[in-house]
Amino acid sequence: MRYADTLLADGEVVIFRSRQHALALVLEARYAMLAWAVTIVAVVLLLVANPSGGSALFNALSWIALISFAIGLVLFLLQAWRWSAQDYVITNRRVLKVDGVLNKHAGDSSLEKINDAILDQNILGRLLGYADFRILTAAEDSSIDDYHMLAHPTEF
Repeated sequence: MRYADTLLADGEVVIFRSRQHALALVLEARYAMLAWAVTIVAVVLLLVANPSGGSALFNALSWIALISFAIGLVLFLLQAWRWSAQDYVITNRRVLKVDGVLNKHAGDSSLEKINDAILDQNILGRLLGYADFRILTAAEDSSIDDYHMLAHPTEF
């Protein structure tokens, strides 16, 4: 059971569920990708260098490759955990946005108070299936909820 499901009232039914597009995970995991690039450079230098195994340079490059790979893996797994904890839910009563891993943040907009929904989708978003989505309510002229890189935006 997802955390958003625990926030539903009696008689409230989930109509559609989404989250950010997977490309958002890749963009947020840029430091992990940088660490993996360091790993690749170190491995290439290890292959080019004399693989005698006993030199200080060989040992240093081996440790750099191992440590940078491990750091990249930890950073990527943390970002993937944050990404998988997101939940964008439409119910028969409201639109609900939940994020956070240990500390949860939930916001909702009642369907009755929604005045407008703005969808911004660039050409790459149209090709890959994501868009930025903004909900405007009657209470405010400014956006109440922003959904950045929302997956399946037209269905949402």
